[in-house]
Amino acid sequence: MSKKIKKVLIIGIVLSIINSSALPAFAVEDKEKLTKVQTTLVNEKIVDISTKTQNLQITEVRKILTLDKAIEAAISNSDKLKLKSKEIKMYQDKIDLQEKNNDYYKSIGQKVYDFPYDKLELQEKQTKESKEFMEDQIANDITNKYNDMILKEIDINKSKRYLELKKKDFDFIKGKLSLEMATPTEVKDAEIELKSLENDIKAKENLLNDNKEYFKVLTDLDIKNTYKLDDSMKYEKFKISGSMDEYIDDKIDKYLKYDTEILKLTKDYMKDLKDDGIKDIMKKDTEKLPDKALSITAKEDGTYEFDSGSYALKLIEYQQKQMEYLAKLNAYGEYIGGDYNVSEAKVKLEESKRNLKNGLKEGYSTLLDLENKIDALKEQVNSTNTKLSFGKAQVYMGLMLENDYDKQVLESEDLDTGIRKLVYTYNNLKDSIQKPWILSNN
Repeated sequence: MSKKIKKVLIIGIVLSIINSSALPAFAVEDKEKLTKVQTTLVNEKIVDISTKTQNLQITEVRKILTLDKAIEAAISNSDKLKLKSKEIKMYQDKIDLQEKNNDYYKSIGQKVYDFPYDKLELQEKQTKESKEFMEDQIANDITNKYNDMILKEIDINKSKRYLELKKKDFDFIKGKLSLEMATPTEVKDAEIELKSLENDIKAKENLLNDNKEYFKVLTDLDIKNTYKLDDSMKYEKFKISGSMDEYIDDKIDKYLKYDTEILKLTKDYMKDLKDDGIKDIMKKDTEKLPDKALSITAKEDGTYEFDSGSYALKLIEYQQKQMEYLAKLNAYGEYIGGDYNVSEAKVKLEESKRNLKNGLKEGYSTLLDLENKIDALKEQVNSTNTKLSFGKAQVYMGLMLENDYDKQVLESEDLDTGIRKLVYTYNNLKDSIQKPWILSNN
């Protein structure tokens, strides 16, 4: 058998290992090598099947954790929500206390303003609403973390499959080396690439495990050992029926309802203080110290007597008037600051509304663009699937290596992952338009 024919036969053996296909019998030496290779492959398949079965058994023990259940668990486990409940109770206690204060001042004939009591009532309602908003924020946060872990799991799975394909490439290069069709440097480079891929997978797995551990802190659910994530994907297009401006304005009004009402209440209170003459104190002079001479009287014997009791009463009256004067000055000082704060709060509130409205309108435009991108990717997936069908036929006819076909399949799955990422982004953006308060950190 000539040297050229031997090379052809060895190349055929290498290709058969890559494609796992049967070969006819050749020379005794080649047949023994082939038998050894086939035995190795069979053993590897047995181990692989055993490993897959074992993994399947482990997977079956783990229960599916749906996103809704994860959100429910996070809400139940949230210390922030528990603190919000205490904050609500605090305002309820303050309302009771303010009611007692109002009763006292009414009993001594002093004017009582409704502002402190009414503001506490609004703050209680606002805190109750903010607790509901916080639940939506938690749901949004858990959703993002849940989806991110799914993407990481998909990426790790693809990386592992890609690694297996590269290992087959490595075996092929080693086969070429024996035929002097590859250099030792190429083999070394392939080894380095395999090591790099393995390290990359390890790093991704470590990061995913960190994410799962933190997820357990948030939900008290163990998705490393007890649960597995549900990778099903929901995608429903969102359309604003009617006027977009009206829809967004309604959402913003709901979000900032109590900020607006507290601002209006404070503004009305400032007006009441002004109408009641809180500025008049600036036209008054400070009370003068009582003149001692007025408490001295001349006696019949020509001596003088100092009426200390009368002077003490005048001092007490003087001190009371001084305290009242100082209290009114302080009240006016607070009024000046309060009046400015109202103006500042109004400007900031209007600015927040404008910025939020602009952001939501841009978000809705982005949402429509994402729909087009998702539709385009779906069409691309259909086109790619057609090409893969053709590639599979090429493998069947021996015109393409199965390993190369598997690489094409793996690359095509990037489109599916791309669609998933876009859908996750779409759903998150849709939630922020429907519930703009999830954008807040408070």
